[in-house]
Amino acid sequence: MANKVKKTILQNKKPLLWAVIAIAVVLLFLGSSFHSLIHNKREMHKLNAQLLLLEKEYKQLQEQMEQLEKQDPKLIEKTARVQYHMLKPNEIEFRFQTKK
Repeated sequence: MANKVKKTILQNKKPLLWAVIAIAVVLLFLGSSFHSLIHNKREMHKLNAQLLLLEKEYKQLQEQMEQLEKQDPKLIEKTARVQYHMLKPNEIEFRFQTKK
């Protein structure tokens, strides 16, 4: 009688054991994929935030360019030379260091 009870308990545990093994295998394979998915979503949110900032900066620069195009050409040249250190073709810029 005791042997029959042990056999019955052991037979009832086999499907449970296989289920635990199957779950462990699935978690092993999906664990790294799930981690990658979370990491990629975080990275995507960062990049979207950066994209919004860059689009805003681009829009501001476009507006500034439109305003400059409407203004005096000499002012445009001065802004290009002072702020962006632009030169005319075949022009050489000399920079001198000041002593402190």
